[in-house]
Amino acid sequence: MLNKLTAEQEAELVTIREEWISHGLSCKSANREAAAEGVNAAYRAAGLEPPKLLIWLDSPLAGAYGAHLVSELLKGAGRDQVRDQVRDQVRDQVWDQVGAQVWDQVWDQVRAQVRDQVRDQVRAQVGAQVWDQVRDQVGAQVRDQVGAQVGAQVRDQVRAQVNNSINGYWGDIAWTAFYVAFHRLGVEGASKIVGLAQVAQNAGWWFPLRDAAILCERPTAIHRDNQGRLHNEDGPAVSYPDGWGVWSWHGTRVPRGLIEKGWGLKEIFAERNSEIRRCAVEKIGWDVFIQESGLKKVASCPDPGNDPFHLALYDLPEEFEDMYDADARILLCVNGTIEPDGTRRRFGLPVPGHHTDPIEAAADLYGWPVEAYRRLQVRR
Repeated sequence: MLNKLTAEQEAELVTIREEWISHGLSCKSANREAAAEGVNAAYRAAGLEPPKLLIWLDSPLAGAYGAHLVSELLKGAGRDQVRDQVRDQVRDQVWDQVGAQVWDQVWDQVRAQVRDQVRDQVRAQVGAQVWDQVRDQVGAQVRDQVGAQVGAQVRDQVRAQVNNSINGYWGDIAWTAFYVAFHRLGVEGASKIVGLAQVAQNAGWWFPLRDAAILCERPTAIHRDNQGRLHNEDGPAVSYPDGWGVWSWHGTRVPRGLIEKGWGLKEIFAERNSEIRRCAVEKIGWDVFIQESGLKKVASCPDPGNDPFHLALYDLPEEFEDMYDADARILLCVNGTIEPDGTRRRFGLPVPGHHTDPIEAAADLYGWPVEAYRRLQVRR
């Protein structure tokens, strides 16, 4: 029974965590040979014959279409440009090879069965302290930095395109890393994870079928903000070789047109999703939005700690009252630090709707006493 890790083993957990975060965020082309070896090993670990046919596609969306072998999904042909492109790609690479046959998916056997077997054997050989330590230092951190940000948005975007039916890669990378850690620590029974891990290290999403496996290329680019959230102001935050991608604004998945064309007031007010509306406003800038939309100013005053700039408090328009969970107003501020391009960013922050004094609202945001905020010294 492994009840305590040595200092060397604890250091190894850090190495494993960083390796798997790197795998999850990799934009290198897939190593197809190594991935294929991993697929075969994963099938054998699940008690299945390795697939006779491996089909490579260029994005998770193409992979999802391929996994369903187009027999159902081609009914929606021509709905949009992306669907047409994916349909053609799948037809060329899948349909001509397999016709209309629909194989059963074996994801539960390849994934869940292997995981369950590994989990049971590992759990029987390690103490609670070690289990929790590996979970916190490897599984949870890989999940937070890869699965919860990048993986969740790609998965949701694909589901929106293919009627809620997909098996993915990023959603599983955290638990794969978790059990790989036990394998690297020498725990018996964890070796069955090797095949799944080898695929995750060398390819993107993949879809096991009874006699075939569909594998996808990795992204060509992943863009994130300084908090690790998917974000790109000018294009897709995640992009793939076939042109498919995910558009995101500081962690919120948004329509492509919001990022690449920008929305005017008409599009912003027509958007029903309050989070997407907020992103659209941030994209054009709160100061521009306030000026063009005619928001009613409640009050303004000099910012005590950011002379010569001002704080301004505004009422939200009726169309935006559902943007926040509670009654709110917007405090328009100017960043106290200069951006790399020499500008100062203006931004709107939600504050409780009962505030009528901008300084009180700003102090509330920082959790400071009002009088302490009024006495702030001007930044030099």
